[in-house]
Amino acid sequence: SRIEKLLGHSGSVTLTAEDVNRTLDGGRKPLHYAADFGQTDVVEFLISKGADINAPDKHGFTPLMTACFEGHLSCVKLLLEKGADKDQKSPDGMTALEAAATEPIKALLK
Repeated sequence: SRIEKLLGHSGSVTLTAEDVNRTLDGGRKPLHYAADFGQTDVVEFLISKGADINAPDKHGFTPLMTACFEGHLSCVKLLLEKGADKDQKSPDGMTALEAAATEPIKALLK
């Protein structure tokens, strides 16, 4: 798949949780990038392969916080449905609710 190729696999190679939880250049995991760019289908795929939904990036932000910052409602909904911790805090004490860019996202997090 296109996603497997992005992670350095092709053909019939099976992705593992280790693959999808690898820290990439920039200090982020694949799930952070997918959430940051609003790629809900990729977020769902990575979670199905064992991505750590609450893993912080190098700045201490979770994929949920990242999706909230960027206003990606569908990603926020999916991450919450899959068990993302909305109360997890960044190193400076920020929660996903405080990171939320739009009112619809804030409503989901309350």
